[in-house]
Amino acid sequence: MAPDYRYLSAFAPEAPCGLIWRVPHHTPRLAYVIDTLFRVWLNLPYRIVTPSEWQNVPPPSGWRVISYGTDDSGPADISLPYTGFLSWTGTAFFLPAWDAGGFFPSAGDFRWDLPAMAFYVLTLYPLYRWPYGWGQWGLYAWEKAPFYKAPFWAEPFVQCRLYELLQRLELRIRRPPFRWEIGWDIDHLYKWKARGGLRWWVGGLRRGDLLQRLRVRWGNQKDPYDTLDQITAAFPPSSARFFFLLSNRHWRDSLVSPYQPAVRQAIQRLHARGYSIGLHPSYTTRQRPERLLAEKALLESYLGAPVKTSRQHYLRFFWPDLLEALVQARIEVDFTLAFPRRSGFLLGTLLEVPAYRVDKDRGLPLRLCGPALMDKVYLQQNDDGTALRAEVRRLFRLGAQLGGRLHFIWHNSTWEFLPAEFLEAQP
Repeated sequence: MAPDYRYLSAFAPEAPCGLIWRVPHHTPRLAYVIDTLFRVWLNLPYRIVTPSEWQNVPPPSGWRVISYGTDDSGPADISLPYTGFLSWTGTAFFLPAWDAGGFFPSAGDFRWDLPAMAFYVLTLYPLYRWPYGWGQWGLYAWEKAPFYKAPFWAEPFVQCRLYELLQRLELRIRRPPFRWEIGWDIDHLYKWKARGGLRWWVGGLRRGDLLQRLRVRWGNQKDPYDTLDQITAAFPPSSARFFFLLSNRHWRDSLVSPYQPAVRQAIQRLHARGYSIGLHPSYTTRQRPERLLAEKALLESYLGAPVKTSRQHYLRFFWPDLLEALVQARIEVDFTLAFPRRSGFLLGTLLEVPAYRVDKDRGLPLRLCGPALMDKVYLQQNDDGTALRAEVRRLFRLGAQLGGRLHFIWHNSTWEFLPAEFLEAQP
């Protein structure tokens, strides 16, 4: 069950350290942000108080007082800029200011309105009334947003600003442990194997590879996409998870029927070896969420176990429709929220984000994980591998420094382009 952010205040005065947030008034949005940043991410106790509740008594030993829009209400250890954004209601589009470090810059003890920045990013607030249209494959046209090329997207900037605030308060908090993993999207288990029909034959004639296709069918040549054995030999379950696309309904869906025995057998082998198996909902599930439910039921029938994770095919989604569809399907963690044409941190963090519906001002029983890099971002740019390898190394350095889960998107069909840095990072 999602927490009720109307009244939440994780107060533990016996804790060796914590935060007292002195705020103008309580709002569900403010409570969601404070709870996510401090309790969920860092297990740090806090209390939210208004001026009328503030008794101006010394806080417990080791605790710090943050004045957030209440500078005239007594002494505090630090004052944060207060823009008033978290007192808003509704979802009217708003384009805040930004600088190299993030949204809502200001002057004072601390340079940013951190709660406002976090809420704007973690909830994907601008998508509720997105004015910039859609691009190829029906994706949000991120590249048209004025902030798309801002430098802060290259780092988990919300998480970085959070650590800077704690450093200013001289609070030493144990950062979350670092882990990394590759999420393997199995769009097409095979390129030519286990297929047939008119499309298969016509495609072979058009592309001039019919003889190769026949050799694969006869067992004389390995299918180019048949790489699961290589993946599992290189990566244990701790650093790999799989998302299966179980539909060939649309021409952008799988080349292989989801009812092909080889698909079921591959899923069952991976599951038996301890790999996490998630759903890769098909191309049209953005408009037809009931298909997501049917595909999930099919995957569960193959696994004999509940499916708890997902990632949308082509990263296609409507917002907040996707949230509701995933909750209805009882998905617990979704890995969709990545930039489709650049690396970086769409959610501004390496840590899981509790889902929040801004239009209803309530939390949801769903967590969001933002991938940092997708293979095709660089491969479609005809990169010779130099830039891709450099970016992978940079992301590993960031992850080790900040802690959290660094998630990469890769495909079984692009195994041959996997940088050696991934293999070298294995323990």
